[in-house]
Amino acid sequence: MLIKHQAWFIAIASLAATAVLAKPPPLSIDELRAETFDTRLEFVRDVEGGASFDAQLVSYISAGLKVHALIATPRGNKPAGGFPVLVANHGHHPDPPRYGITAEGVDWRPGDYYRAIPELYAAMGFLVVVPDYRGHSDSEGFQYTDGILESLYYTEDVLALLAALGDVADADLESVFMWGHSMGGEVTLRALLATDVVKGASLWSSVGGEIWDQAFYYSRYEAPLAVDGAEHPKDVMDKLREDIAGLDGPFAWEQSEPLRHLEHLTTPLIIHHAIEDRGAAYVWSARLAKELYLRSRRYEFHTYAGDDHMFKGADLEEAARRDGAFFRSLMVR
Repeated sequence: MLIKHQAWFIAIASLAATAVLAKPPPLSIDELRAETFDTRLEFVRDVEGGASFDAQLVSYISAGLKVHALIATPRGNKPAGGFPVLVANHGHHPDPPRYGITAEGVDWRPGDYYRAIPELYAAMGFLVVVPDYRGHSDSEGFQYTDGILESLYYTEDVLALLAALGDVADADLESVFMWGHSMGGEVTLRALLATDVVKGASLWSSVGGEIWDQAFYYSRYEAPLAVDGAEHPKDVMDKLREDIAGLDGPFAWEQSEPLRHLEHLTTPLIIHHAIEDRGAAYVWSARLAKELYLRSRRYEFHTYAGDDHMFKGADLEEAARRDGAFFRSLMVR
């Protein structure tokens, strides 16, 4: 369900009838690294938890927008230093105002698709924090949720949230980790280039390459075997070009590309990808693993059979188990 291309094709058809507010250019990686995030969390309400956790909804300010996040606190005994923290960055949602809404129409973040994530990691003793991102559910900033540039803006929301983790009761701020799925993997990697507070991170079925690689891939998603040539239109590429031209200021896209700034990466990574996944190309994770190897960075790369974009069953449990072991190996003793 949560695959980038699906909302893009819908958005392309509807943009002609919808007034679009001009957006500021996304911050470059250097600008993210230089930014000071002075953020506080505000309690909104208690919400329904799960089998392994109690939950709260909180809000915070990111780039002048009120954004929300779910905090899932394990029900087990709290360690002396607090629970290790996992910031979980979800993938693209095809209908952002409906983010967190179950099939029954109930507001139960993070919704059906990601329900297993706080359950699995809270059961392992991690305090899980799941940001909405701007424009999702009742978070402000819907104008930022359209097109390939969305993940660049969401990165700022995640960094603002990291700066506010000191307001989370029972959190071990010496043991902060990050998880990202699909587009959320790209958000995670970009955030890691701007901060050193995250001790380890996991990327599941991550979107990768550069933005033009992604635009080309998703332009051909519906017919990947079709003959291609300069005369064949590519809707997602054309929309990306229009989006960049419509920004309220200059934007050098190369300055926001994680693969061009991996010299800033100090966080160990664990990567998971199904080899036949079409929602996000397997080669994107393979390329990242290659780049990490060339730079002698610590990483693990796990390949799964099949085409699951979001793991299911035994693969889901195994990927989470591997993450838990990887994160524990990096914790401050």
